[in-house]
Amino acid sequence: MDGQEEVNYLEQMISGQWKSGSAFAEDPFAEEKSPFVELTDDLLFHMVFTKNEKALKDLLSVLLGIPAAEIRTIEILNPMQYNDSIQTKPTILDLKVHLNQESFILVEMQVRNFKFWTNRTLIYACRQIDEQTKGKDAYESLQPVVQISIMKYPLFPERRKFYTEYRIQDDAGKVLTDKMRFYVLDLSSVDAANEAEREQGLVQWAQAFNAEDWNVFKDIDRNGIREAANTMAMIMSNPTERQLLWERKMALMDYNTEIISARMTGLEEGREEGKIEIARNMKIRGMANDIIAQLTGLSEKEIAKL
Repeated sequence: MDGQEEVNYLEQMISGQWKSGSAFAEDPFAEEKSPFVELTDDLLFHMVFTKNEKALKDLLSVLLGIPAAEIRTIEILNPMQYNDSIQTKPTILDLKVHLNQESFILVEMQVRNFKFWTNRTLIYACRQIDEQTKGKDAYESLQPVVQISIMKYPLFPERRKFYTEYRIQDDAGKVLTDKMRFYVLDLSSVDAANEAEREQGLVQWAQAFNAEDWNVFKDIDRNGIREAANTMAMIMSNPTERQLLWERKMALMDYNTEIISARMTGLEEGREEGKIEIARNMKIRGMANDIIAQLTGLSEKEIAKL
């Protein structure tokens, strides 16, 4: 979608021009469908997996490569707070989970290429490590922190991989500690998945995240993904939650527009400063003002003031 198409879509979504209702939650693939928003939308992602533990349990089982039966308890440490903060871009809507009271799992949806992603991810993981040190003997009780990033672009374009685990280890592969691990799921590299990753269910979940309509979900035979689809449908049939999604999308669009505008302004100011500096150097070298004006685009009056 271009910018105007997205605005029109969002206006339709919030005005309720789609037919929707509770029956849709029972069958998200019925003839009368609720509006569709990609599961990579950060607010919808947070809503779905904080509302539906079955979907979250299956997703974590797949991402961590552990049997679902081994997941006994899931405590969500940052449940959704419906307040003004979700209308601002700086809010990071990740999932922070305490799994089996044994480890902390941080799941982040990152669909736009972020220049300082590695540093930001490291800070988040270290912050969770630090939080465990408050008021207790952290040396003995420190629990692992696992940071999982779901991306729509390759972290390292020169070596595209579908799913990657990063550990702290030496050059011979000896792991220094298992207290901090990083996983990256690249949704743009599904074609690079190996057989083990397919059997693990990673490709199915990637298909769900990449889906642009309900029909894709219809073709995925996995209970956890169907649970996620049902919850998506219930959210989209709820006017209040649909409004929140709309406001979040509009806030993101406004934020991106402001960033682009600021960059354009900065470039233009930089060009003007560059012209002035070039003109000043030309004047020092004794060039005539009219010649400098022709070469830089500045007026002779501006040049005379230099």
